Amino acid sequence: MPYVLRHADSGEIAACIQKNVYDFDYFGVKQWEDEGQAEVDKHSFLENIGYDNPHHWHILLIKEDRVKLCNVKLKNDPSRRVRLSGDGQITVHSASERL
Repeated sequence: MPYVLRHADSGEIAACIQKNVYDFDYFGVKQWEDEGQAEVDKHSFLENIGYDNPHHWHILLIKEDRVKLCNVKLKNDPSRRVRLSGDGQITVHSASERL
């Protein structure tokens, strides 16, 4: 199962522009297969996508199908942000509502 970064207060799941297996750009949830690597990358990754206060972001183990659902809801659109509530509900908001 992959690891993602989730904001402690808002529930936002960190996403960014990435390359798929076909070398095409897409906007989707950043995920790691290893918790240790997520911890190592966390500060620089959040800084690179424009977020301050990395201590507000926590590493979360999440099922692959939930990551895929988050990516579907993002619609490859960098103006969208996906949030995962404490009870597992996924919602989408515009980037203007960004932290």
